[in-house]
Amino acid sequence: MPKLIHAIYASSDIPGTSEHEILKFVSQARTANRAHDVSGMMLYIGGSFLQLLEGESANVNAVCRKIFRDKRAMRVILREDIAEREFPDWTMGFEAVEPLEAERLLGGSHLFTSPSSSVSIDADGARMLLSIIGRRRWQADRSGMFRAIRRAETHKGR
Repeated sequence: MPKLIHAIYASSDIPGTSEHEILKFVSQARTANRAHDVSGMMLYIGGSFLQLLEGESANVNAVCRKIFRDKRAMRVILREDIAEREFPDWTMGFEAVEPLEAERLLGGSHLFTSPSSSVSIDADGARMLLSIIGRRRWQADRSGMFRAIRRAETHKGR
């Protein structure tokens, strides 16, 4: 059985990026992840992205290499082996989170005072925030819409 990993990284948004451009970026991430059988979760928090990618080591590494060609400030927060995927049914879950909500979930750590501030989040905080918001998002969608999207996207390419 191939080794599974997850990688978490943070990056700053380019100032002036519109909501439409962010959603286009998420769509591109989903396409790249689907092509490499990578799943994950992305948060947009006050001008910063926090993203978890998971899958076979070689596939996650390939997606990360492509991402890190970008000119934005980026930092790998964590890369480790995992027993199973946390977001197996999502090519890329996405949630825009208010900075105050993120700080509340992390215990008021004041990490999100500027767009580049989440780049300094530690591994435990990043993992916890992605997990809490990802699970909350999944539970809120009892219809299974995201599973249906993943299946439809997977079968579209066949």
